[in-house]
Amino acid sequence: MSRPGGRQEPRQARSREMVDRILLAAAQVLAERGYGGLSTNRVAEVAGVSVGSLYRYFQDKDDLVEHLRERSTADVLEALGAGMAEAVALPTRDAVRHVVATLVAGLQRHRAVISALINEVPLGSHGNVLPDLERQLAHVTRMFVASHAPGLEPAEAEARIYLAMGITLTTSLRIALEPPPGITEERLVDLTAELLEVGLLLP
Repeated sequence: MSRPGGRQEPRQARSREMVDRILLAAAQVLAERGYGGLSTNRVAEVAGVSVGSLYRYFQDKDDLVEHLRERSTADVLEALGAGMAEAVALPTRDAVRHVVATLVAGLQRHRAVISALINEVPLGSHGNVLPDLERQLAHVTRMFVASHAPGLEPAEAEARIYLAMGITLTTSLRIALEPPPGITEERLVDLTAELLEVGLLLP
């Protein structure tokens, strides 16, 4: 079976292992050289496969980056889902903090990929950088407001959700990718959680 663009879909275990090796190599090259230094030749070399083998599964370097984006997003979403399930039993401030800390940790695991998508990949090449993550955060925030501030007018609730979304994702990205010197990650996560709690639950 082929994917769009005529590339093969890995079906056998050996093929899937090769694809995994190629993507791991792509992430390594991206971390070392950035998007500008990413090339299919270099990725094939690091993966220990021929360029021809790489092209059986990937069209070009942008195809590699798109697959990395999909894998990174899936991993962060899985961790975020688990973090949200754990947060249910926590007090409000601790619950918000736990979700933010989980998001930051997930983004840090894929720093090279996400940094390249935000800062280096040509605008529009991959649409919205993290659309699935944004949708998940919007869903969680909406549930939080409905549970903890049920008396808010719908328009007011939507305004707070909109702002909370921007604060959560933008701040988490900055903590994960560009932490300021002299301030601990723990303190930044604490402050973010405090801002979100106050902003979402303000009478």
